[in-house]
Amino acid sequence: DDQGQVTITDLFFPPAISIDDVTVTEGETATFTVSLSAATGQDVTVNFATADNTATVVGGDYDPETGTLTIPAGTTSVQVTVDSNSDLLQEGSETAFVNLSNPSSNATIADGQGLLTILDAFTPPTVSIDDVTVQEGNVATLTVSLSAATGEDVTMDFATADGTAVSGADDDPNTGQITIAA
Repeated sequence: DDQGQVTITDLFFPPAISIDDVTVTEGETATFTVSLSAATGQDVTVNFATADNTATVVGGDYDPETGTLTIPAGTTSVQVTVDSNSDLLQEGSETAFVNLSNPSSNATIADGQGLLTILDAFTPPTVSIDDVTVQEGNVATLTVSLSAATGEDVTMDFATADGTAVSGADDDPNTGQITIAA
């Protein structure tokens, strides 16, 4: 009587770790979700660290973060936060990364880089100039103002224009450029 043997092999395919991409406006906290493709019976750990791209730590665009995340047994995700910082510069959207590395032996990394997009919250200030009244023969001094301070110098051209006073007859024409410092 010939009986066949059956061998059962336990195939374990470790779950994969991924991180999402996040977009925030300057000054907001970015919350990344680090996900596991399937729950396991053991904790899963993975290291994370922020990295500069067009947004930089030295430029004050975001606060650096680094550490080890633990996805507890039976769960499939955890979150990591990165604070972005607001400033007075008109710089457009900037990006940085959150990179995953060194997963525990019971997991692999499928998507190890989260993209942080920081939208510029800068609102350009408005420019205004005051009205003045002077006696004939005196110098008129006008004040040019910005509605809000900026982190950059603001430069603009100016020129006098005729109203009821005629340039050359009633006043001296004037043109030039002024700069309001940051």
